[in-house]
Amino acid sequence: MSEKLALHGGPKAKRTPLGPRKRHGERDKQLLAEVIDSDMLFFHLGTKVREFERRFAAVYGKRHAIACSSGTASVHMALAALELPPGSEVITSAITDMGSLTGMLYQGLVPVFADVHPDTLNMDPASVRARITDRTRAILAVHHSGLAADLDPLLELGVPVVEDCAQAYGCEYRGRRAGTFTALSAFSLNHFKHISTGSGGVVATDDDRLRYLCSLFLDKCYQREEGIRNPFFLAPNYQMTELQGAVGLAQLERLAEFTERRHRLGTRLSELLREVPGIAVQRVAERSRHSYFLYLFRLDFEVLRCTAAEFAEALNAEGVAVRAHLITGGRPAYLYDIFVHRSAFPGSQYPFVSQDTGVNRVYARGDCPVAEEAFSRWITMDLQENYTAQDIDETAAGIAKVAGYYAAGPSHSS
Repeated sequence: MSEKLALHGGPKAKRTPLGPRKRHGERDKQLLAEVIDSDMLFFHLGTKVREFERRFAAVYGKRHAIACSSGTASVHMALAALELPPGSEVITSAITDMGSLTGMLYQGLVPVFADVHPDTLNMDPASVRARITDRTRAILAVHHSGLAADLDPLLELGVPVVEDCAQAYGCEYRGRRAGTFTALSAFSLNHFKHISTGSGGVVATDDDRLRYLCSLFLDKCYQREEGIRNPFFLAPNYQMTELQGAVGLAQLERLAEFTERRHRLGTRLSELLREVPGIAVQRVAERSRHSYFLYLFRLDFEVLRCTAAEFAEALNAEGVAVRAHLITGGRPAYLYDIFVHRSAFPGSQYPFVSQDTGVNRVYARGDCPVAEEAFSRWITMDLQENYTAQDIDETAAGIAKVAGYYAAGPSHSS
């Protein structure tokens, strides 16, 4: 007989409160104080942003890193540096954040969504291949939740690939760090990422021209290095401040600690859940490494007689905080209103519809069936570096308890 759920008055599986998370400390304060004492917060005349760029590039073995104001900005900069004409198609994952897509639309590019692999939720290379047309000019490979996308088949397609590494610090693909496989890779430093400057981003590249274009794009196309203000293309203002640069330096010093800790905890949880009936963890490819920006697991409804919402409700009652329907608004990105109604700009359907480019792109339910089904099958939870082994063990016990309950007897769902 299954153990009584906390939802029904039984004892909670997660008995130990999570400890406090403290990512920022004395080192951050020291470097911030140096900025304040310098009385210079502007990146071009200060030192912290430039030093952060140098150290970030060194971590990834790249010649250049260009710091900016957000992860959204970093993707926008990377795509802009490819100099793609409006109407060009960029293939990306059906499960991603709007931050992957905003820059495409501002550049007049047309997102094309590839389906995901059912065991990883990263974009399926076969689906990408099927979506390539004579308009395809780039692929944005999203490393989802800290698990690297399957890059080798994407790199063989002969189309420029940009890595979206917003959730990918510390993860590896085939023994190499994600973010090192392509000419351009984009990172986020917002509050929720492995390391944070509150908001911020970085583009990494080995290419001198791409670095130059990115440095112009983040600064209104002002050529500050040459002392020229004569913009020759349209560019926003995506500057990082010296205050963010200071915090970024302190955070970089802890990056290996944070990602290693998450990797160990996530690996431990996956091992504990591997034999739990009705639960499937994300598949990690050989010689790849998950850094667990999020922890995800899939429900098998052939075994579990419940919905994802019911499972999540019961698990939350056990003291394990989770979410059903993933984190992107309960739907694949192409089912957001902005795509369904083609409403990126007021009074216009550009860039989805354009007489100039000949585009007429329609997005609809059924475009990516695996991604759509994922929102009813997968559970999402945070997994942070301050968790303890006991936290992981109690979390696993809670998941097993709820799974055992819904695997036993007749259906419990309404």
